[in-house]
Amino acid sequence: MIMDLFIEFLLEYNKKVNLVSRKSTRETLDLLVAETLLLKKFISAPLIIDAGSGGGLVGIPLAISFPKKKIILTETIHKKTNFLKEALLLLGLDNVKIFEGPIQEFMHQHDSYESTMIARGFPKIEILAEYVQEGKVKELLLISSVNKIKKIQNTVVNIRQNLYNIPLRNNLIIFKLENVSRETQKKWVKS
Repeated sequence: MIMDLFIEFLLEYNKKVNLVSRKSTRETLDLLVAETLLLKKFISAPLIIDAGSGGGLVGIPLAISFPKKKIILTETIHKKTNFLKEALLLLGLDNVKIFEGPIQEFMHQHDSYESTMIARGFPKIEILAEYVQEGKVKELLLISSVNKIKKIQNTVVNIRQNLYNIPLRNNLIIFKLENVSRETQKKWVKS
């Protein structure tokens, strides 16, 4: 299976280049991929932008799961983008492009409204939330700690928010922010 090939390649590559924790095992990576795949039911846009792709544990499993969607992996660290390029070649994923640079630079250069931005463990969630607030992306899906989400929730009160539990993990949640039109917001107020 292609997902198994990806995980094995990531573990092998991680021995020479630190992409994920050195303590990572097949089982821990399987768990992270399973958590990533929980995002599938919340993605509605044809374009997925992975902010801070790292070892590809969010963007690549979604690219495998959504072969008809376009995926952009953004990463600033060159050794990680090299890994991503090699992984895409190995896996034969032609629906994925890599942007080597910060998400801010990518968003400045591209019109991405019909997109879903995704991230896991992104250090400054407020940067990503701003893209939803400004209407630059349709939705943002984060896998993050409960504490990080609580810190940002009050700053994004004018954006539609949903929280989803991750089974067997008390400290992590999926946080979805959606940009909705003024007409949709008025309908919510009336109901």
